[in-house]
Amino acid sequence: MYSLKILALVFILIGSFLLLLPNESLSSPFSLSDPSSYTNFLEKRYSEHHEFYEYHEFHDSNEYHEKSYNIKITKEPYAPDGFKRDIYLVNGQFPGPLIECNKGDVLVINVENCLNEDTTIHSHGIFQRDSPWYDGVPGQTQGGIPSNETFTYKFKVDQSGTYWYHSHSRAQYIEGLLGPLIVHDPQDPYLHEYDEEIIVILQDWYHTDSKTLLATFLTPESEGNEPDPDNGLINGKNSYNCSWAPNGSKCDSDAPLANFKLVYGKRYRFRIINTSAFATFIFSIDDHPLDVIEVEGMMTKRHTVHRLPINIAQRYSVIVKADKPKKKYWMRSEMESACFAAPATNLNPLIKAIVEYEGCDNKDPSSTAWSDDVENCVDLNVTDLKPYKPQNVPKVDRKIEITINFKPDENNVTMGYINNSTYKIDIKNPTLYKVYDDVKTFDTDQNAFILEKDCEVIDIILKNEDGGEHPFHLHGHVFWLLGIGVNGTTLDYDKLNTKDPIQRDVTTVPAKGWAVLRFVADNPGVWGFHCHIEWHVQSGLVAQFVELPDKIKKLNPPEDWKALKSKIKEY
Repeated sequence: MYSLKILALVFILIGSFLLLLPNESLSSPFSLSDPSSYTNFLEKRYSEHHEFYEYHEFHDSNEYHEKSYNIKITKEPYAPDGFKRDIYLVNGQFPGPLIECNKGDVLVINVENCLNEDTTIHSHGIFQRDSPWYDGVPGQTQGGIPSNETFTYKFKVDQSGTYWYHSHSRAQYIEGLLGPLIVHDPQDPYLHEYDEEIIVILQDWYHTDSKTLLATFLTPESEGNEPDPDNGLINGKNSYNCSWAPNGSKCDSDAPLANFKLVYGKRYRFRIINTSAFATFIFSIDDHPLDVIEVEGMMTKRHTVHRLPINIAQRYSVIVKADKPKKKYWMRSEMESACFAAPATNLNPLIKAIVEYEGCDNKDPSSTAWSDDVENCVDLNVTDLKPYKPQNVPKVDRKIEITINFKPDENNVTMGYINNSTYKIDIKNPTLYKVYDDVKTFDTDQNAFILEKDCEVIDIILKNEDGGEHPFHLHGHVFWLLGIGVNGTTLDYDKLNTKDPIQRDVTTVPAKGWAVLRFVADNPGVWGFHCHIEWHVQSGLVAQFVELPDKIKKLNPPEDWKALKSKIKEY
């Protein structure tokens, strides 16, 4: 039986390498209403995705499936929006190939670094329970994967939902080093309420390499104003007005848009991921309401919207019914340029893709946008997101106040500060190695909070003294979002929502506002906590939780992880 399965997989794998077709919509090729199709979804992926992939079955008291992916990272010329420049590619693709598994599986990601610099891979939103060394954060959880070397991430996934993987080294991910990571759940409560899945990756896009942009940003002359993007992309595609390009550029103004094909009468789960460096978006599909069912791995009660705000690193699943007249419609990703520190020039903030019904004519879309007003620079109203199942929110044991601000340092460079300390990455000796070396205290500029009590309930009280919003992400956990307030509101602990708050792993703290996040310290590891605006990461708006250090030391890290420490090079 197993030899037949292996033989079948070999034929499928060979066929997949022949199908080197561009991945425009990242849509699922199978029907979720067919149980056998769902069971075999990974094998069926071969028919439209050409990344190398191996499938292993295990049958013992801890039965699980092992899903193994090989990814090769290179830097090559590419023109996502018609403007050609060198970008990072994963298996020759941008965005990187889809990685997926079932809840309870073991993921193996074999990384071959063909760059002339080190790199890491962070599986964003994955808890890495019992495998904190695979969180992929240089300076905190590992040394970088050296140039022309390989490293394997192997971890069990006891969660489900919409995630993504990206480099956590320097600002590599904003130049292409990213891709979707989806964990399916056979017990998904909405499984029979949609027929197919489609992944939508939103991002801002720069035509100048990140090293140049960072060098300019981290000077007194920038005054802390972040680099504005040149364009935006949907699934790695958009067009660009090449009259704005510098003289001598290789640029084509007729680059294609992403195209999503629907079949009338079907229901689709759109998994939407914002992988930007700087921009938040408002997402919509003309004439098609969006039923929100998931926020960052947490299933929600249905909530219908027409225009969905989504900040950096956030993810939503929405169900869309293909029940409108058979024609083409605009998908819109509206970049909220009002949130930028300075006005953007030569930027079209409206990024479009085409949603096309099967059997429609070839006319361009003529649909009009929804007219609903959506407030700029804040998340979807937290009161509109309710957990699918009732939850018992534990009482708080410890409160940690974190104040966010920006100010010039001793060199007059505007840096980000957490409790008046700007984070300085210790690239030579990452925190997790220090824990194994029995280090118990950390320099102030490490912004390290030590959590030593098992299952202690922590409240993070974020106070934003900055004039801009900040999408904060917590590694290793989801948190209950108990409350959020805009400029002019005051935190009242007695009015926080401890009855039915949503859980997520990224939330936007409004400009001059506040937020209260609650999580349980039950996952031994070193977990980053940072604003996901990449320019702010690079300017020090980063903290870390050293969680249950005594339990960390009882975990046995792999030898190749230990070996990385001796290979670390300065940035």
